[in-house]
Amino acid sequence: MLVRRYLVETLGFEPVMAGGREVLRGRGISAVVVDALHLRLSEEEIRGLGAELVVVASTHRSESGVKALTTHATGNWTEDADMGGKPRALSFTMAGAVRAAFDALRRGVEANSRLGGWWVGLEVTHHGPYSPVPLIYVEFGGPVEARIDEAAAAVVAEACIEACSSAPSRSAAIGVGGGHYAPSFTRLMSGGEYDFGHILPKYALPDGIELLGQAFERVADGCRLAVLDWKGIQGEFRGHVLNKLEQLGVEIVKH
Repeated sequence: MLVRRYLVETLGFEPVMAGGREVLRGRGISAVVVDALHLRLSEEEIRGLGAELVVVASTHRSESGVKALTTHATGNWTEDADMGGKPRALSFTMAGAVRAAFDALRRGVEANSRLGGWWVGLEVTHHGPYSPVPLIYVEFGGPVEARIDEAAAAVVAEACIEACSSAPSRSAAIGVGGGHYAPSFTRLMSGGEYDFGHILPKYALPDGIELLGQAFERVADGCRLAVLDWKGIQGEFRGHVLNKLEQLGVEIVKH
C-alpha cells in the first residue's frame, strides 16, 4: 500500500473502480489493488487482468535482518506449494523485465542516501502464484521496520514501472546452483553479462533438475543458455545437472 500511495500521490496515477477492484492508471500502466494475498492468486485471476506482463510489488520478509530490495520469478521446484502456486510448476517470466527492475532498484539506492546499507539483488525462483503469463516480483523489506520504509517503497514503485516498459532480453539465462539470494548470479547481473529468468537453487536439488526444460520454455524472451554456479552445486548432483542440460541442447557456462 506504500507503493500505491507513491503511485497516486507522487506520480499522479488515477484511482478508478473496475470490475469491483481499485485500479490505478497512469503512464500506460494499470496497477491493480487486490484484497487477497498475491501469492495465492489463481491462474484465472491472472488471465483476467488481460496483461502481457504482471509485475507484483511486495514486501520482503527476512529472518537475517538484512534490508533488501529484490526481484525474481515465481514457481515451485518441488512438491512443496505451501507458499502458493502449484507443485513442481514454474511460472512464465521475462528476463528483460527482471533486468529492468534490477537496474532500477540499483539506481534508486544509489540516488537516495536514506537507503545506504540496503542490499539489491536477485532471489531464486520460489513461491506462488503460478502465472500463465510472464510475471516477476519486485520487493522491499527484511526486518519489520524495513517493510514500512517509504523511500524503499518509492524505489520499488519506480522499478515496477521500468519493468513494465522493458524489452525482451537478448542475453536471457537460467541460473543453477547457489543459495537463496543468488550471490553469483546477482554479481553477474551487476556486471551486465546475463539477464536471469528462472534460477534453480542448491537447496532444490536434485528435485528441480527435471524442471529445467520447463524453466527454459517459460522464459518469454527465449532462452537457450544455462549459467552454473559450479561451486554452488553439490558434487553428487553436478553430473545430473550437466546431463539434463546436454539433453536439452542448451549452451552451458560455468562460473
